[in-house]
Amino acid sequence: MRDPDARDEDGFSLIELMVVVLIIGILIAIALPVFLGARMRAQDKAAQSQLRTALAAGLTYYAEAGDWSGFTIVEAKNAESNLDWLDATDPAVREVSIVQHAGPDLLLVSKSGSGTYWCVAQVLNSPATLRGRGSAFSDFATSADCTGGW
Repeated sequence: MRDPDARDEDGFSLIELMVVVLIIGILIAIALPVFLGARMRAQDKAAQSQLRTALAAGLTYYAEAGDWSGFTIVEAKNAESNLDWLDATDPAVREVSIVQHAGPDLLLVSKSGSGTYWCVAQVLNSPATLRGRGSAFSDFATSADCTGGW
């Protein structure tokens, strides 16, 4: 028989519940910055991938024409229709801007979802492909401004 004055002690106390809530809060505080950092890195890598694809399209055009001067939005779309091309305009996310396309130089700029601007430049007098990043579109006026690497 059960004593009617005995307290029922099934379940959790308030202290136990507060400890569980505290532990969950600590785990969220640790995981959230890691998740946000991974998201920014993924957005940056997507913009860089677009620039690699755009550069391949540009090099294909150069191989046929022998000069960058005619590499306009129309020619760029003919070479790579999966990209959204702009002509020397501040790009939105998922767009590639053809900033410089004259003589031996080609400069392409893209913006990632994190707000970082990325560039790739091909200077045919040099075998190197230049890569860089900046905080504003105005950071890239010529191929020589595309520095710092990825």
